Amino acid sequence: MGAPLKTYEHNFPNFLYFKEKGKMERCLGANVQYFFNREWGLQLEFNHQKGSYFSHLEWYRIESEGETIEINHIEEPWWKTWELSSLSLSVLYVWRRSPKQRIIPYAFIGGGLYLLSADKELVLNRWRLGPKKTGTKLKLGGGLKYRVGGKLLLNLKIFGENIYRRTVGYEQVTYVGPEQFDGYYYLMTHKINRMGRAISKIFSHLGINLSLEFRL
Repeated sequence: MGAPLKTYEHNFPNFLYFKEKGKMERCLGANVQYFFNREWGLQLEFNHQKGSYFSHLEWYRIESEGETIEINHIEEPWWKTWELSSLSLSVLYVWRRSPKQRIIPYAFIGGGLYLLSADKELVLNRWRLGPKKTGTKLKLGGGLKYRVGGKLLLNLKIFGENIYRRTVGYEQVTYVGPEQFDGYYYLMTHKINRMGRAISKIFSHLGINLSLEFRL
């Protein structure tokens, strides 16, 4: 299902106009749970998310050491897709007091690895997750399970994820103006590349899942 992400728009007259936004399109998830006792267990979970990325860039000129360099690079607005796959392991705690309990609250926390895939030149180099394709994530949340039948449950889950992109040697300030693009790289290659300090070190999002669960 589609869901909007944050939209950025920067307008520096005579230097740069840049707009970007992302949209989640669909998600696929599966998990396996193993319980040590009535309350504590582990959950191994796979998630695959697909989304779209919008960009419109008009880059007119840059200033370098007091010199103004004309660029006049104008792109038509376009949409490109990206995909994020992840595998995580979480610790589960379930408030289960009797075998016949209908509504079962639970909470979990865990971590794992992610793989970001897309066209590097057109998407990842300009997206705030940056071109790095693998990394780590932290996931936590909770929800309610409703027992429909003997072994069939309806699961409502609310969760949050922090996706971490490790960088070395960069300040905490995020570039948002004309300096977020590498002017020297463009002059040598005529391709757009985003600077490291324009990349988000942590990418966070929230989600709500409604699924059916079968207990062996």
